[in-house]
Amino acid sequence: MSNFVPYQQSYGTYQQPYPIVYATGSGPPQLLQAAVAHYPHRFPPPPPAAAASTYQFHVQPPRQTSVAVAEIIPDISPELASKEIQRLILAQLQTSEYDSIEPPALKRLEKEVVAFIQNLYERAHQYANLANRAIPIAKDMLVACEERDLKTKDLRTVAAEFTKVSAEPAEPIFEMPPSRSQSPELLPSDDENALPVVPGTLRQLPTHFPPLPPKHTYLRTPASPPKKAALPSLERKLKTAGLVQESLKNLLTATEDNLGQEDGELLGHIVNWEASTYPRKRWKVSA
Repeated sequence: MSNFVPYQQSYGTYQQPYPIVYATGSGPPQLLQAAVAHYPHRFPPPPPAAAASTYQFHVQPPRQTSVAVAEIIPDISPELASKEIQRLILAQLQTSEYDSIEPPALKRLEKEVVAFIQNLYERAHQYANLANRAIPIAKDMLVACEERDLKTKDLRTVAAEFTKVSAEPAEPIFEMPPSRSQSPELLPSDDENALPVVPGTLRQLPTHFPPLPPKHTYLRTPASPPKKAALPSLERKLKTAGLVQESLKNLLTATEDNLGQEDGELLGHIVNWEASTYPRKRWKVSA
């Protein structure tokens, strides 16, 4: 009769197997072979020891948020902005049944409009700073407009009126610039494969000097020729001409000195009439 008592175990639970023990002689029992589990494991087996020593990290890079790029707006010159603001003022005055306006008054109204718009923008920027935003949004601008008694319904009414006016055909605002004149023909350039022709005057230059630029980039003018030596016959003619000029100069000088003595020579016989009436010989008396 056996003393074995059956063990009641629920399905799916793990039961540690009993080892198989054999008695050898009178010594202690020895473990020869481990028994196999009754049921398979519900969890996957652990990784081997070699693989457990190394860890592999799969780091996923952060997703880059897509930033909306604003459309590139062409540059608006101050003259064009001033012209458009004046057109807006004139449209409002025409709606208010004004016939004309003086230029100084139009300029003053333009400055007032620009200052008002600038004040609205600064106020909207202040609301954006209070909300820790670097750039104001539409809500900030609406609050700034309501602070200046500009209601949304009033803006819609104005927009509807301008929509009706814009539906009518109007004159073109921008004038097309005149067509550009045709570009002149390009000058022929040097052949890159051909060897450059170095003038004889530049062949003695050191080799480290830069070469001449292409011919179509500069205008080469000839050097001034050296002065030629005067011929001997020409030198004699110049010497003769100098002597003649000197003689004429002396003659003119002598003539100018005698101009004041002509009256004295004409009236001398009247004043000294005795000297010319009795000619006499003067004797030299010696002591």
